[in-house]
Amino acid sequence: MLRTSRILMMLRRKDDTIGIVYLLLTPIVMGPFIASWLTPHIYDDTVHGFVDAGYEQVFEAFRRNFGEGLERDGAAVAIYHRGKLVVDLWGGYADREANVVWKRNTRTVLFSATKAISSLCVAVLVDRGLLRYEDRLVEFWPEYGTYGKENTTVEDVLSHKAGLPYLDEEVDLHDVADFERIRKKIERSRPVWAPGTASGYHAVTFGFLVDGIVRHVDAKGRDVKTFFLEEIAQPHGLSIDIGVRKEEAYRVARVTTPSFFEFLRDCIKNPKLIAMLAIMYARLDEIVWKMRDNTKWLLINYDTVAVNDPEVLALPMPAVTGVSSAPDLSKLFSLALDGSLLSNVTLEKISSPTLDSWHLEKVTLWPVRKGYGFFYERNPLIPGAFTFGHPGYGGQFIHVDPANQLVMAYLANGLKTGTGELCTTYMRLLRATYNSLQGR
Repeated sequence: MLRTSRILMMLRRKDDTIGIVYLLLTPIVMGPFIASWLTPHIYDDTVHGFVDAGYEQVFEAFRRNFGEGLERDGAAVAIYHRGKLVVDLWGGYADREANVVWKRNTRTVLFSATKAISSLCVAVLVDRGLLRYEDRLVEFWPEYGTYGKENTTVEDVLSHKAGLPYLDEEVDLHDVADFERIRKKIERSRPVWAPGTASGYHAVTFGFLVDGIVRHVDAKGRDVKTFFLEEIAQPHGLSIDIGVRKEEAYRVARVTTPSFFEFLRDCIKNPKLIAMLAIMYARLDEIVWKMRDNTKWLLINYDTVAVNDPEVLALPMPAVTGVSSAPDLSKLFSLALDGSLLSNVTLEKISSPTLDSWHLEKVTLWPVRKGYGFFYERNPLIPGAFTFGHPGYGGQFIHVDPANQLVMAYLANGLKTGTGELCTTYMRLLRATYNSLQGR
């Protein structure tokens, strides 16, 4: 009898073990089938534009994004190589509900990829000898040096080490429209950590701080928006702006968010998304929540997209409200590579990160290579070299590769669950780009 009981117990343990194995393996085995089921099978994969000989893989990758239903609305990708436009593709809708198709010159919201434009403005000021990255802000903005902020440098701001991921006082639309109000709130804010000692992503305040730097250094006292337009965009015929007039907002692609099923599909296809979302939103510390509460009116959820509101899109926010077409954004950074905007000395400086070692990022928690206002990755083709650029919410990306003289801009108004390496559509295009480059 005892022996029989032991045998039954062993069988139960074996069943439990098998059950656990099934539990662990089921999502892995069934995931692709579930993801496929959640993705409708018939989509219009019609895309427009051209690719130079040798870049056919990029065309196929872009078309595949549409064909698999990964581009809900519209998208565009543009690539410059050695100063020449070699890929210029677009497809889908700028506004599906209004039946407005995406065109070559369609502009969409860049979200945080706007930071790359603002950082380029700072690089131009540095290149002209009007500013140094190691300068302390109090040297040209004395009032900034309150509550322990007196040693904050320009590079601290650009590397998200200023300690101000949010301001002590809530920021509303009226504040953003009036820099004096923002300036005073910045000056009255206490840093969350000692400036220069740690890095934590300044999602919105990055723009306020950079705007303050440019205003105090520029001889004409211009904000980032005006400086960029007058010194860079207009002289080079670029239709890029930071904030657009209310009466022009209808010309910007309408932004949409992922449905629950698209969200589920994306998480099944890339489980890293679950970890990323958990890190960002299932935390007990208050930094992320205070950042969200600081500018509540800027939040995006399933039924509300703040930047579709002309009142919000009109705000010149150097960290958020940039608008551009893919060809113009790609051309902008091609100009930065070919000497039109920056000297070789400045370009070489910003081509490598200042923050490359392992560190616990205060906001995202995972380490990000940063420097001079950009994010960096190891160059996939050249050992020891880096690429730089900046991601934007929902998948936007500007990718700059100085060593290969390559610039790629990917934009979409149908936001994705992930961005950067967690965005399937972007990564597929990036891999196709480097495969094409290797084959040339």
